[in-house]
Amino acid sequence: MTKLKAKDIYDLYKEFHVPKNVIDHMVKVADVAEKLCDKFIKKGIKIDKELVVKAALLHDLLRVVDFKELKLKRIKQHVTSEDLEFWTDLMEEHKEINHADLAAKILNKRGHKRIANLVKKHFITEIDNLKTWEEKIVYYADKRVKGKRKVGIKRRMRKSTKEMKKKLIQLEKEIKKVLKD
Repeated sequence: MTKLKAKDIYDLYKEFHVPKNVIDHMVKVADVAEKLCDKFIKKGIKIDKELVVKAALLHDLLRVVDFKELKLKRIKQHVTSEDLEFWTDLMEEHKEINHADLAAKILNKRGHKRIANLVKKHFITEIDNLKTWEEKIVYYADKRVKGKRKVGIKRRMRKSTKEMKKKLIQLEKEIKKVLKD
C-alpha cells in the first residue's frame, strides 16, 4: 500500500470534484472517528487510528453517484460547468453502483486496500458485516454526523427502517459498553 498523505486526500477531492458540503461532512466524521479511536486506545484496545481517520476523510468521496438529482442550492459553493459535467457524467456512468462501492473500487485500484475496505463498509446496508473496531468506528461516526453536525443516532437515522434503527442502537450500545468498562 502506498502511503496516503493529506495532500493526496486533497488531490482526490479535486480530482473527483467533491462538493464542499460533502468534504465538510467527511471532515466532521473524521473528527468524531478520531475522538472515538482515542477513547478505544485509552482503554488499551489496539486501533489503527491513522487508517480510520483517512477512511473517514474519504468515505463519501463519490457521494454524488447516489444523488437522485443535482440540487445546486444544497451544494453551497460556486459550481463550475466542469463540476457539473463531471458530476453528471459520473452519475450516468455509475448509476448501477453505490458511492461506497465505487470509491472502494477506485481506492483498491490505487493500492489503498485497507482504506477501501473501510470506505466500502461504511455504507448503510453493511451494518451486519462489520467485524473490526476500525470498521465499526467509521460506520458509527458517519451515522452520528448529519451534514457537518454531530447528532444523536435517532435524529440522524429518522428516515431509516425500524430494523436499521434497532441495529444502529445496538452498535452504539456495543461501543459504549466497551468504552465504559
